[in-house]
Amino acid sequence: MPLSFYYKSAILLFFFVQGNIFAILLLRKGIEHAHNASKWLSLFVFLCCLYITPWMLGHEGWYAVDGYREFLFFVPFQQLFLIGPVIYFYTQSLLNPNFQLSKKALVHFLPALVYLLYSLIIFIVDQFLLDQYYFYADGRDKDLAPWYQISGLLSMMIYTTLSIKYYYKYRQQIFQELSFADSVVFNWMQKYLVALWIMLVLRLLFLILYPEWGDFGAKWWYYFLFACLSYYIALTGYTNTIATIVSFRVNAFEMEPRPLPALQNKQVIFENKHSKMAGQVADPSLQAWKTKISDLMEKEQLYQNPTLTLSDVASTLGTTTKQVSSVINQGFGMNFNDFVNHYRVEAFKALLQRGEHQQYTILSIALACGFNSKTTFNRVFKRCTTLTPIQYVSQLKHNESNS
Repeated sequence: MPLSFYYKSAILLFFFVQGNIFAILLLRKGIEHAHNASKWLSLFVFLCCLYITPWMLGHEGWYAVDGYREFLFFVPFQQLFLIGPVIYFYTQSLLNPNFQLSKKALVHFLPALVYLLYSLIIFIVDQFLLDQYYFYADGRDKDLAPWYQISGLLSMMIYTTLSIKYYYKYRQQIFQELSFADSVVFNWMQKYLVALWIMLVLRLLFLILYPEWGDFGAKWWYYFLFACLSYYIALTGYTNTIATIVSFRVNAFEMEPRPLPALQNKQVIFENKHSKMAGQVADPSLQAWKTKISDLMEKEQLYQNPTLTLSDVASTLGTTTKQVSSVINQGFGMNFNDFVNHYRVEAFKALLQRGEHQQYTILSIALACGFNSKTTFNRVFKRCTTLTPIQYVSQLKHNESNS
C-alpha cells in the first residue's frame, strides 16, 4: 500500500481521522440522548471526511497505482447531492427537537440515490460486463467531473439557503412567543451557517480559478480549508450538542420564577404606562385589550417570571395566544419578547432610581426583574437604552452627585 506520508496527505489524514472520531462521538451522543440533531451532524461530518478522501489518498500516489486507482475511481466518496439535505435536516432537527423525517421529505434524497445507482452501474459495467474500461477509459475519477462538482455545489447552496430561511423563521417565532427568546437563539447555529457559506464561497472561488481537473496540486488548498472548516463544525457542534441536549430536555415552561427574596415584594410604579410604547388607538376593543395586558404586567408583575410565555399571558387573560399576540403587535408595536423585556428594563431602572444598587448587585436586581442571565440582560438593556448597565449606573450616579 503506497503510504509515503507526504505532508499534504498527512495534513488531510489528520482531519480525516479527527473528523471520523467526532462523527462516532456525535452518533453515540445522539443514540444515548435520543437527540436526532447529533445523528444528522454525525452524518454531515462523516460525509465531509469522505469528501476530502480523494485528495488525501491522491497525494499519497494512489491514482498512479493499479488497483488503488480503480478503488478511488469506483467508490463514490464525494456525496455532493447528499450533503445538502443533511445540512437542511440538521438545521431543522436542532431548532425543533420534535422534528421527524416524513416520507414526503425522502424526495430530497432522490438525487443522491440516483448518483449512487449511477456509480453502481459504472462499477458493474466496467468490472464485470466489458473486457475493457468504458466509463473510465479516460482514466479520470467521475466524482471530480465538472458537471457533478457544479451541480453538487448548486445543491449545497440551495439547501444552505433553505437552512438560513428556516433559522430566521424560527427566530421570528420564538420572539413572538417567548420572553426569554434571547437566551434560546442559538449562537452556534449562526456560526454553523456562516461556516457553511464560507465553504461554498471557497468552492466557487476555486472552481473559477482552477476549472481543470488536472490542477490537482492547486486545489489542495481548498480541501485543506474545507477540512479546517469541517473540523471546526465537528468540534464546536459536538460541544454545542451537549448544551442543547440539556436545554431541550429541561421543560423551561414548567420552571418557577426566580425573583430574589429581598426584592420580590417591592412594587414598581410605571409612569405613563400607555405612553411608553404606543399611544391611544382608535379601536375601542384593541384599546381595552391593551389596558388589560398593561395592567396584568404592571399590577401582577408577570414580567418577573424569567420563563414567561405568550401562552401564560393568554391563559391568565382567558383568551387565545393569537389574540394576545395581535394586540401586542398592533397596539404596542412590538413582538412579545420585546414587550416583556421593556417592562423588565423599566423595572430595573425604577429600582435603581430607588437606590437598590447600593444594597444589591446589578445582576441580582436584573434577575429580580425577570432576566434569566447576565448575558441576556446586558444585550437587552443596551438594545433598549443604547447604554450598558454599568454605563447607565455611572450616569445615574453622576446625575445624583450633580443634583
